[in-house]
Amino acid sequence: MGIKDVVSHIVLPFLPAKTLVRFRSVSKDWDRRITSPFLAHQQSYFFNNLSGFFCQYYNSNPTFLTLDDHAYGVPTPSLTFLPEPVDIISSCSGLLLCQERARRNSYYICNPATEEWRELPEPELYHGIEAATILAFEPSPLNMSADYYLISAVPMLDQPVIFFELYTSETNSWRVLATTFVESGHLTFTSTRFYMNGIAYWETTARKVLAFGLKNEAYEVISLPPDAPTGGVLSQIQGELCYISASIFSGNCSIKIYAGMDLRLMHVTNVTLDQVPDRFPRYRVLPCLEGSVVMILVESLICSYRLSDGEIEVVGRVEEGGRGAVADNYLPYVNSLVRVG
Repeated sequence: MGIKDVVSHIVLPFLPAKTLVRFRSVSKDWDRRITSPFLAHQQSYFFNNLSGFFCQYYNSNPTFLTLDDHAYGVPTPSLTFLPEPVDIISSCSGLLLCQERARRNSYYICNPATEEWRELPEPELYHGIEAATILAFEPSPLNMSADYYLISAVPMLDQPVIFFELYTSETNSWRVLATTFVESGHLTFTSTRFYMNGIAYWETTARKVLAFGLKNEAYEVISLPPDAPTGGVLSQIQGELCYISASIFSGNCSIKIYAGMDLRLMHVTNVTLDQVPDRFPRYRVLPCLEGSVVMILVESLICSYRLSDGEIEVVGRVEEGGRGAVADNYLPYVNSLVRVG
């Protein structure tokens, strides 16, 4: 087997989508290989590096904060290839879930790297501005089809009741579940939501986390620690659910990580941000995919803190003219060839 064959069959599935698109011009054989559904399936499973963050400011088109524009950039960060203006809602393994901005009851699934998209049927319940929907997609080496799910927590107007509605791509249909969650008072969701290992998690303004299992269709309520600073994110570290928060003053950054289903305090560290001159900078903990890395957006700097060795470094910057850590929503993104279906 020649070196080109080795690269074609072994290396290509581990590369980001933007790099693969450039490699199509190497030869006709490479073009056929890279555009084949089999490679898209392989790459969606093997390549899972964090590539950047989609973010959105109020009533504006989305933008993309890339960690490496040469390797991970997308053709249209504003997502204007979709037929109407949208709000970004959730992301998972290279797919992005968007909601139509005007009517709020239409959803689109898209792959920003390939600009492939699909409009979903309208749900049975009305998903207004207070509904919170999570995209669940777990690539499998044994399943060529990219089957994904949407689980939506839908509060009822003027009632302390939340219904759950599930969409499956396999049937292309929604189903209102029998499970309901009753809260003593009015419950609203923050933009922090997360999916891992078959469970969807929503943070609420009551400093609680609502967890819902897709298999058993049952929920659980987890209380956030009373000492946890606000503005944290739900993430996964070493296979455990985590809540990561930070506070910054005069260049000193305190990071707290709470882990497990009881969200116990697992890790506390203080690091110095030498490149941040402001005493009171705008900052935001970012949702992350890496198992041992915490990402923080401080003004226009994307900073990475490695739990393994305590090192912190600047890994990206908001482009000049951007508004830094003040967007309404940030979604982690993987530069994938996954097919929308």
